[in-house]
Amino acid sequence: MSISLPASRFLRLALIAGCTILAGLLLAPRIAVARVSVSGSSVSGTSSANISLQINNNKITAEVADTEPLRAKGLMHRKTLARDHGMLFVFVDDQPRCFWMKNTLIPLSIAFLDRHGTIVAIDEMQPHSEVPHCSGADARYALEMNRDWFRSHRIRVGDNIKAVIPDTLPAAKDGVPATLQ
Repeated sequence: MSISLPASRFLRLALIAGCTILAGLLLAPRIAVARVSVSGSSVSGTSSANISLQINNNKITAEVADTEPLRAKGLMHRKTLARDHGMLFVFVDDQPRCFWMKNTLIPLSIAFLDRHGTIVAIDEMQPHSEVPHCSGADARYALEMNRDWFRSHRIRVGDNIKAVIPDTLPAAKDGVPATLQ
């Protein structure tokens, strides 16, 4: 047995169903956006720890941003970043990431890393820009360094970053997946 609906009613129902599905897809966040930038001081009673990293034969010291307040603050309002120093952003999950440079005073380079520490993307970022810089692939970490640091040290996509002290890359302390900010 079939039920016959007037064409206009069927089209209205189809339009409503299509709009509902489209709205759900548009509202569901597909990528996490973190504010790109940090102060070395404490944020909401928490302070970042340092980690020693090695990329190929290059040793660096990175502050660890492993909680939402530290990731949100990033390197904002900082006037300088010491040579071979940076910030390692640590997330609880693997997904495409985007960063911006709002309230960041210094030009930076960013490398996005997967959960194994392999670089999946590298980009250059300009101060005060709200243009998103995205990983284009799932990333668990992001490492910010002074502008052109990766290029000048011949670091490329596919290179692996290793933790030296401690000897493993850190986990996020907040245990909460990143959300659109």
